[in-house]
Amino acid sequence: RITASGKYRLSPAAQVVGDEGAEVASAVLTEAVDATAGDRTGLVIARGPAIVSRAALVFDASVDDAAKAAAKHAELSAAGIVPRDTA
Repeated sequence: RITASGKYRLSPAAQVVGDEGAEVASAVLTEAVDATAGDRTGLVIARGPAIVSRAALVFDASVDDAAKAAAKHAELSAAGIVPRDTA
């Protein structure tokens, strides 16, 4: 979640100038939303308790290794949104 605007974006691995706050994963979008042409409305899970599929989570392209993904999973867990492997 971007601190200044309250809007959501894919969570990057590190702070991005102009999108401060988004570097902390804090919500999960429940369905795909194409916002390439501008802001769009979507439904998010912003707090738990909730369990989500770890395999279905998508982060910013800068989250490009297992350690960065694990950090994002921990951030979501802190909000009560628990990523789990599903069978």
